[in-house]
Amino acid sequence: MAEAVPEEAAAAAAAITTWEPGLGAIVRQLEITPPGASAGALAGLALGVKDLIAVAGTPRECGAPGLVDPAPQAAHATVVTRLLAAGLTVVATTATHQFAYGVVTPQTRNPRAPGHIAGGSSGGSAAALAAGICDVGLGTDTGGSVRIPAACCGVVGLKTTFSSIPLDGIQPLSASLDTVGPLARSVATCAAAYEAMSGRAAGPAGEDGDDRPRVGVIRELASVGIDPEVRAAYQTALADLEADGARLIDVALPLLPQANGAAGRVLAAEALAVHAERLAAFPPEGAGRPLWQPDVLERFARGRQLDGATVASARGAGERWRVVLREVFTRVDVLLAPTLPCTIPRVGVDPVTVEGRPQPVVGALTRLTNPWNLAGVPAGSVPVGTDDGGAPIGMQVIGAWDDEPRVLEVMAALERLRGGPLPAVDPGAARE
Repeated sequence: MAEAVPEEAAAAAAAITTWEPGLGAIVRQLEITPPGASAGALAGLALGVKDLIAVAGTPRECGAPGLVDPAPQAAHATVVTRLLAAGLTVVATTATHQFAYGVVTPQTRNPRAPGHIAGGSSGGSAAALAAGICDVGLGTDTGGSVRIPAACCGVVGLKTTFSSIPLDGIQPLSASLDTVGPLARSVATCAAAYEAMSGRAAGPAGEDGDDRPRVGVIRELASVGIDPEVRAAYQTALADLEADGARLIDVALPLLPQANGAAGRVLAAEALAVHAERLAAFPPEGAGRPLWQPDVLERFARGRQLDGATVASARGAGERWRVVLREVFTRVDVLLAPTLPCTIPRVGVDPVTVEGRPQPVVGALTRLTNPWNLAGVPAGSVPVGTDDGGAPIGMQVIGAWDDEPRVLEVMAALERLRGGPLPAVDPGAARE
């Protein structure tokens, strides 16, 4: 007698059949069940794993077939093992921008906002969640690669504290910036996945005897380029939190722009070092077809232009940035900022216009996410509304090192205040 297919795997298979290949979110359909019974919050849920993260018995393409070893992975990455133990069933590997070095995931469509990018580099996980293919997605975040696609696809994503969760089995990009984190349609599910991945409880917060979060209002955001619809959503989120009992505290972060630029330079240098041998071994074209995405090659080229003094200066800026934030987080519990400064770009549009000014799409989309990777602090994105065209707007909650519980608490408050999590998209309604 054939073994029964787990309910979550059957549901995922049906959703994949409905959405693919047009969605471009799924690399491989899988059915890897938990090793034993589980009664936790994640039991019976479906997991999509970014195709940068090892799943035993499955090739890890990293969005770059032809540039990586095609052999199946010998073992699960630790994060996959932990989520399986929590009761999740792996139903797919999900698409990534090549080697996680981009913010678009060009092969993937956005089910929540047709015609707009899914975001990257964990775009496949975010799109699969929005489409209802999986309940939890695994992503990596080096400069915004969990939070950006979460914002684009109207789901929840958490960038975890640097070095707090093992990265074994995950293709590296930047040794001092890489993190792994969960995505989900609700903050509650994202928090449960974080607990399983980290072994740490996601709550409660408010250990100082006052459960009202102290929310830092970043003074510099009043004068930087942010689209009017995004700024309005940001101001509404602050007002909602204050009405809900949060204490708003003005915070000056004059190093914010420098931290963004420094993060980009550190990433460029470290990514070039990680891939130097691969770049030497594989020319821009091979096997009769392009192997490298042009935008990725452009980023490597910019990395070659950086000298040692420039990179050392960027690392020094990171040290000064962390000193500033240590002091700030003695006065506030979290900081609030839009995840993206602009509405979601349309597919193929680069540069994008932010408050009337053209900017390269990578620079625009990472401007408010990069600084927190340089600091190593946790940050999450949660949907808080839509723009005039109905595309989602994500809000970013940033916390102190290892204070994911407080970050998730404020994310949950925003989700509740804005009407709850967004449901999966009806495939019949997602037509361009």
